[in-house]
Amino acid sequence: MAKLSINLLQADLLPKDVLVTLPRVVILWVFTFAVMLSWSLFNSYQVSQLTVEDQKLSRIKNSQDALLAQLEAQIKSNRADTKVIEELAMLKLILSNKKVLHRELTDPSYTSVAGFASAMTELSSMHHQDISLEHVNITYQDLTFAGIARSPESVPAWLAKFEHSRFLSGKSFINFTLNENEQKLTEFVVSSKANVGSVNE
Repeated sequence: MAKLSINLLQADLLPKDVLVTLPRVVILWVFTFAVMLSWSLFNSYQVSQLTVEDQKLSRIKNSQDALLAQLEAQIKSNRADTKVIEELAMLKLILSNKKVLHRELTDPSYTSVAGFASAMTELSSMHHQDISLEHVNITYQDLTFAGIARSPESVPAWLAKFEHSRFLSGKSFINFTLNENEQKLTEFVVSSKANVGSVNE
């Protein structure tokens, strides 16, 4: 005999699937916590790296500041005062004047500044064995030579050597005297002066 049954469970009475459930909420929270924890660790790592770099740059800056201060102190300590600078300028001026004077005194193109040493050097190189000079007078414009010769002919021969002298070349001797002394030697005076009163002039 067939059993008759009635299903009183309606479709509307069945529980509907809920989107938000406790397990899903827990999973979402765990996932969110993991993401935030990872983000926090990453930011912490970046901050630590930037902190290390900042400390490194700070040390470099402090070192450079200290070096700059040291160099500025050295510059200030090495800076000469006004008195020293003026003395240095004066010494430079004196040295420059001495250089100009030395150049003028050693210039052989002018008789007036050729120098006594140059004249003596040339006279020594033009030495004549029969001539003995006793007096030499060199001034700005005039030359006077006085001495003794073994023979009268040796004096013109000696004067002829002046043509090859850079110091005496071109000089005109307008006074020329020869005298024989008691020893039979020739005393002579050669001068560019018109009148020679004494060989010591």
